[in-house]
Amino acid sequence: MKRSLALASAAAVACVAAGTPLHAQGSGVDQQSACMTGRVGAGVALPCADGSAVYFSPAGLANQGSAFSVGVSLVNTSNTFRYDPGFNLADPTIRREAETVPVPQAFASYRASDRLAVGLGVFAPYGLGLKWDVCSIEEANTAACTAENNFEGRYTGYDNAFRGIYIQPTVAYQLIPGRVSVGAGLDYVRGNIEVHQRADVPSSGLRGLDVADATLKGEGTGLTFHVGGIAQVGRRASLGVRYLHSAEVEMEGDADFEQVFTGIPGVDALVASQIASGALGDQGIGTTIEFPSQLVVGINFGVTERLNLMADYQRTGWESFDQFDIDFENETAADRVLNLGYQNTNTFRFAADFAATEALALRAGFRYNTEASPRATPFLPEFERNYFTAGLGYRLTRSLGLDLGYQYVRQPDRRGSVRPGEQNVGVYTADAQVFGVTVSYLFGRHHAAAR
Repeated sequence: MKRSLALASAAAVACVAAGTPLHAQGSGVDQQSACMTGRVGAGVALPCADGSAVYFSPAGLANQGSAFSVGVSLVNTSNTFRYDPGFNLADPTIRREAETVPVPQAFASYRASDRLAVGLGVFAPYGLGLKWDVCSIEEANTAACTAENNFEGRYTGYDNAFRGIYIQPTVAYQLIPGRVSVGAGLDYVRGNIEVHQRADVPSSGLRGLDVADATLKGEGTGLTFHVGGIAQVGRRASLGVRYLHSAEVEMEGDADFEQVFTGIPGVDALVASQIASGALGDQGIGTTIEFPSQLVVGINFGVTERLNLMADYQRTGWESFDQFDIDFENETAADRVLNLGYQNTNTFRFAADFAATEALALRAGFRYNTEASPRATPFLPEFERNYFTAGLGYRLTRSLGLDLGYQYVRQPDRRGSVRPGEQNVGVYTADAQVFGVTVSYLFGRHHAAAR
């Protein structure tokens, strides 16, 4: 029974961790528009005119023309983990091959009158996934598996994916024409997770010997809200604020277990009996995840008629990930409470947007954010990060526009662990790039309000 509980607990950790570190500060996706990608997400006081203000600055819709846009951000990431000296590995560096994950988005806004606008956005502010090399179930525990092609981090998670989709209808209104605007929207949130994890039983002397493979899938929905405001202060400056409330999402799904044979008759028989009895059999699982709140304040200053400089500060409430209750459907599998110790984060953004011609806009930006995770793990080898961005927008016609954005993410190396709850045994490095493209169509009698 102790062995079965150890495996069930390991699966529980995987279930919840998949719904948390994969959203953390380094993997939250705020590249919801190629225009805003070029600005490194800055612009709460002067959002881009492609409809993405639904997300970045709801009040901004009341100051813009009608627009429709679709786009995609291609997030390219790779990682390595280098064991500390003394592990006697032929190659102490474990490499996770680069992966590119598409993150699509779509926005529509309509300026109904001089003071009123409505909008709708469909976007994915949380997501991505990580995949590390691992031997197949058939090859596990054989000479074909080495530390280099069967990363020890598989006991934390080796193939994990998360998607969080927000659907947000929005209303914006100019309280004082040309001076003060407000906006608000409801967010329907749908999330899904998938985690793959191996299990051994170190407490029974079977460390490093795979005995089971767990696949955990879950999904759920929730509701929250989004509000914002913009105030014009002087002829060239504006102040902006937006607040996204936290969203509580109840996740329900399934845990599927497959036996990995060890060649040790007693061990294989015990695991087989636990799967057959249901203690490690396929069963339902559930947990509640609270997506964090976001508070953004910022300023825009028009240096000239063509050049705008922007600065934003964001506070993200990652402490909502501090504790989770994990429930297993089978009473023989122990429920547990998982404490993650996440911390709130600070993000600083600085950007410039220059209208080189009536048709061409050039953009650049810099961002710094603190880390949300208290430690680096195979789920999220995260640390504080610097972002460097560039972008351009071009009006193909008076109505049709194309925006391109690029971000390079630089993260310092960080020591971390490979197993849940164990000490740091090496150093993680990370590299990431984001490529964004958006096609927008501007229309309506307030067309001239968009630049």
